[in-house]
Amino acid sequence: MNRLDSTTSELIILALDTSSRATSIAVRRGDRLLKSIKAPADEKRSENLWSDVHSLLKALGMAIGDVDLFSVCVGPGSFTGLRVGMAAIKGFAAAGSKPIVGVTSLEAAAFGAGPAQFVCSMVTAYKGDVYSQLFSFDGYGVPIAENAPMVSTFDKALERVADVNELVLAGGGAEAGMDASPSNGQQLIYKKRAIKRAEHSLAEALVSLALLKRARGEVETAESLKACYVRRAEAEIKLSLGLLGSKIKRSMKSG
Repeated sequence: MNRLDSTTSELIILALDTSSRATSIAVRRGDRLLKSIKAPADEKRSENLWSDVHSLLKALGMAIGDVDLFSVCVGPGSFTGLRVGMAAIKGFAAAGSKPIVGVTSLEAAAFGAGPAQFVCSMVTAYKGDVYSQLFSFDGYGVPIAENAPMVSTFDKALERVADVNELVLAGGGAEAGMDASPSNGQQLIYKKRAIKRAEHSLAEALVSLALLKRARGEVETAESLKACYVRRAEAEIKLSLGLLGSKIKRSMKSG
């Protein structure tokens, strides 16, 4: 896909990320990024999301019906945030019978850090852990997973890629881990690794990847789109260990 055809060059794509505390939204026409915004953390995210999307589109002289393709971060990340963003995109797509491209936060971080031979993406997880995954890249710059995503300590994530040369670490989890890691982890980074900090919002990576993945036929519908949680929710873990009250157990099982 070195050259966009006439149809693709005018394709309107809207991407949304709510996997972290801040919300980012981006709109692209073909290969041109038109506008992106980043909204700070807000307790009323689900209430404000539609107005944020509407305001962005209005500034471009567009409405939600003008969007041809939607893209959303499917995780891993904040469980509540992911549900808010995915529910919104599913609603937008279903209303207009439009396709969706789901992108993981790890894919997006890798894409933003490329080009490189290998990128290990790290996204901040619960209680100081990180989600991590190793990627290479195809000829068009699309991240190709080299292993499965996992949740672990920062040092365990480094151990899994210790034998990979010419490796770039990317994502907020890598930056935070570098600051907090014991000296052995620090030495491993400085001797063999490079940290690449994100220069753009996650939504900008999503909206770019959406076009590339659509060309490969990697599209979803509102019904088929699934979240990538990697780990179970804290409530589910406590339930399995018998740490929740009987009323809560019955409610979760019935749901």
